[in-house]
Amino acid sequence: MRSKFPVILIVILAVGALTLATSITKIWRAPTDDGAAGSSTIETPTDGRVMYNPYATGGEWYKGQMHCHSTLSDGALSPQDVVSRYADLGYDFIALTDHEKIAKVTGSILVLGQEYGKGSTESTGKTHMNGINISYAPYRYAPEQERVDNMTAQGGIVTLNHPAFYKYAYEDEVMAALTNYTCLEIANGFYVSMSTIGWWDDALTAGKMVWGLAGDDAHSASDYGKGWIVVRSSGDLSTDNIIDAIKRGSFYASTGAVIDDVVVAQSNITVTAPGADTIRFFGSDGRLLVAFNGSQATYHFNGTEGYVRAVVGANNGWGWTQPVFVGPKASPLEHSQFVSSLPLKKLDKYLSFPPITMSTAPNRP
Repeated sequence: MRSKFPVILIVILAVGALTLATSITKIWRAPTDDGAAGSSTIETPTDGRVMYNPYATGGEWYKGQMHCHSTLSDGALSPQDVVSRYADLGYDFIALTDHEKIAKVTGSILVLGQEYGKGSTESTGKTHMNGINISYAPYRYAPEQERVDNMTAQGGIVTLNHPAFYKYAYEDEVMAALTNYTCLEIANGFYVSMSTIGWWDDALTAGKMVWGLAGDDAHSASDYGKGWIVVRSSGDLSTDNIIDAIKRGSFYASTGAVIDDVVVAQSNITVTAPGADTIRFFGSDGRLLVAFNGSQATYHFNGTEGYVRAVVGANNGWGWTQPVFVGPKASPLEHSQFVSSLPLKKLDKYLSFPPITMSTAPNRP
């Protein structure tokens, strides 16, 4: 009688292969041409570890303006009228950044630094930068790094203004070498600077904690309400709390899009933006990770991204979250060494949120 062993062996091998194939299918799906997974849920073979989450503390959202001018320099409105105009537009705070001058003004909304006799200014040498919550302007023709260090030493934060604008453009080598500044102005008045966003990704890829900012750079009466930031703070509305939140990256930049929430939990980031058409996630070197249609999207970290930031596209403008820094799952020692290399040396805190599914969308400029 013929042996049944070969038949049994073939059946066992076939069942094993089918089981393995099914398991692989459950944890990974081949990407489509636009970079999103073939189904409505993004699943990856590995989990990443969050190394720094700028939105960890939660809190209330406060809308603010970080770049505007008055008649103290080349603006059309008086300092008091500038404050009143932003109050009428629903802002919670502003930094009045006249050229080389610290304005002394109060109003119905917070003017950063005024509680302490400080203020803000735009340092206008060959290149422009804002010092926020400082006492005096540095020598305008000093090298960029000296000006940055001077204003940071005063306890302020520094934003590099319109760095790709041809009249006041920063050199590539200067941008690569600069340290100790807080923000890059990626959107200014009527335009979004893709060159500056490229420099932002270069800085983030190099391991610098730099945040993206939008501002009006308002001079004339028609320049208001073009770009702003919305800061998330767990404290009350004060200069100390706003400056601390900006230093931590707890805000988003906008030219019109509204972001209701940014939640980082375990190996996921969820962005909720009412009215959004698309939400896209980017990683190291400005690489597009995935794009979604709709007003809410979740991205699952796989640990290879370096950082993940979101861009929200809506009919009335754009919105940019700050980057969440991520790395691979690691031993406690490796994790400790990685976190200690980050400038702020802060661990993230996790919040819980319900799982959601998203449809995919092509790239949008």
